[in-house]
Amino acid sequence: MKFIIHLLVIALMAFLLGAIVPYYVMMILIGAVSAWFRGAAFLAFIAGAIGVASVWIIVSLTIWSVSGSDLPDKFSHIMGFSNGTILVGITGVMGFLIGGSSALTGNFLGKLFRERNVGY
Repeated sequence: MKFIIHLLVIALMAFLLGAIVPYYVMMILIGAVSAWFRGAAFLAFIAGAIGVASVWIIVSLTIWSVSGSDLPDKFSHIMGFSNGTILVGITGVMGFLIGGSSALTGNFLGKLFRERNVGY
């Protein structure tokens, strides 16, 4: 349950702040959220990765379908790809890696400052 809430908070934050703040500010905030949740490192990475990637893919597809523009196809042709869907996939992969690494960094940073009972 904690993983699902973590994923939803990150996805909601990526959706709401995506148009307002630069991506690096959003990634710092995602790291702060992951430091606050203090879960397992792998789950923090997956929550950040899936949360950001899903939002970036859905927003890209929505803008592309609503506008009906040929711009993604033209860009993909310039880059040597066959169609614009590949650019949406690349956007998703970039969101996956950037969001996951931000959440993982925040998780490790939160664990660094947590008090531990270490007995000698």
